[in-house]
Amino acid sequence: MERTDNFIFSNNEIEVRNSFRMISYLLQYPEKCWLQWRELVDEANQFTDSNIKEPLLSFLGEIGEISLDDLTEQYVNLFDFNPKCPLNLTYLKAGERRERGQILVELKELYRENGFLMTDEELPDFFPLVLEFVSAAPLKTGANLLDSFRDSIQELKDELEQRKSPYGYLASACLSGMDAIEKIILLREGD
Repeated sequence: MERTDNFIFSNNEIEVRNSFRMISYLLQYPEKCWLQWRELVDEANQFTDSNIKEPLLSFLGEIGEISLDDLTEQYVNLFDFNPKCPLNLTYLKAGERRERGQILVELKELYRENGFLMTDEELPDFFPLVLEFVSAAPLKTGANLLDSFRDSIQELKDELEQRKSPYGYLASACLSGMDAIEKIILLREGD
């Protein structure tokens, strides 16, 4: 068990939080320093939940043979130029409607209330940013936030799988992590 602030985290919770941190890292634009492939594989192998571990290893297995140039080109074509695969989760939920702006404002406020300082580099609904927040936020807060985006994450996963993109594995690992958080919360409430 690990104690942070006034919270005690179980090993399962630490693992899920670490998986969200790793998925966040892998969903960001690939850079040369990002590709410490062997270390990433070693880190993924540390997870005990096979529903999280296996998709992470599958993703790493598929990108292990891809050059950095090819990986960055795939990333840009997939996430920047394809409106069906945006990493901004509210876009999948609300598109460009006015309601999206309100959700973004509420997200920024949620982050601020929980002491999460973000830069202006990304919108608050950027999937890697959401996962980074959830990896450190109070468990129920993070679970509720992810649950509000469950349909968007599932839609993204389905689209990525249809395109046979290795990034579909990351969305799958995220959904498994969300299920694991729900189980942890249920166990705590049962105590």
